[in-house]
Amino acid sequence: MLEPDTIEPGLPTGPKGAADETRVPTLSKVAAGETRLPALRRIALSPSLALALTIGIFVLYGLTQTSEFASGAVWINIVRDASFTAIIASFEAIVIIGGGIDLSVGSIFAAGAMVSAALASQGLSPFIAFAAGTMTGAGVGLVNGLIVNYFSIPAIIVTLGTMFGVSSLVVHFSQGQPIAPLPNSFAYIGQNDLFGVPYIIYVAVVIAVIAYLLLHATTLGWNVRALGANREAARSSGIRVRALSISLYVYCGAAAAFAGGLEAARLGAGSPDFGTGLELTVIAAAIIGGTSIYGGLGTIPGAALGSLLLSVLATGLILLNIDPTLQDLATGVVLILAAGLDQVRRRQMFRTSARRAHAAENG
Repeated sequence: MLEPDTIEPGLPTGPKGAADETRVPTLSKVAAGETRLPALRRIALSPSLALALTIGIFVLYGLTQTSEFASGAVWINIVRDASFTAIIASFEAIVIIGGGIDLSVGSIFAAGAMVSAALASQGLSPFIAFAAGTMTGAGVGLVNGLIVNYFSIPAIIVTLGTMFGVSSLVVHFSQGQPIAPLPNSFAYIGQNDLFGVPYIIYVAVVIAVIAYLLLHATTLGWNVRALGANREAARSSGIRVRALSISLYVYCGAAAAFAGGLEAARLGAGSPDFGTGLELTVIAAAIIGGTSIYGGLGTIPGAALGSLLLSVLATGLILLNIDPTLQDLATGVVLILAAGLDQVRRRQMFRTSARRAHAAENG
């Protein structure tokens, strides 16, 4: 997931072919905010704007085909379904921005649900049940982070391994059986609402805001971007890259397990089948939201909007009587378009920075 500082093809280099660092932008400069697009161009290339427009166009089209798109109940379901994805995608995006990736979130989701459900079914308080489930996810995240950072095994391999391992353990200890029924005290947060809006949506908003503040309003966020842009440069600047990277996997695992607990509360049962394929949906939401697969770039609002778009597509195809098996096709097309926009955005950043550096040098 890490990409070294790269030279944009065609940009000027020194007399011996070496990059002139004063004229060629790097990802570390992008992460440090030294690359700035003109305001209108930044807006035009904004993934969040593209997502908002895409959602708006799809909804407007849906309204011309069926009045169900205007139903408040339908939109409550759309946003509630998106909330589970958004909780995890917010922290998956931070992991990717930091130069990693976590494929184990689907299995951690199931583990968190089953641990929380098991403790709740034994009469323990909902707080203890949710806390234990969340700590289980944090523990898996810690294992991921330690292996990635101390054994230098690519994150995609490590988290793929823990995805299979955790899934197997969940099925083994549950004997493949769901845990139900769960007490009302535990299911309350998943099955009730405030002013007609499910508690789950409020929880998702709070968690997304926390992730936003971590990434955009703290030193941690700047360090994460520096880590994803250039790990060695981040290390040279005094950032404890191993500790930082490990913490990101811990946060992501905790978020996935907590979301699993919420799903168990919503359904009143925990199932080892929870989270199947969720890791791909979460990663797709983050990338569709503008998180660069190369690291260093991304936003939490983008990840949340990406989650909403996937939920809108899933429900919209059903409302429009389109074969729901085409949902993955629609997701794939949107994902490829988002990746293409990311490439255009990154190239524009490099070129704009190069032109400004060149102008300053000659000025």
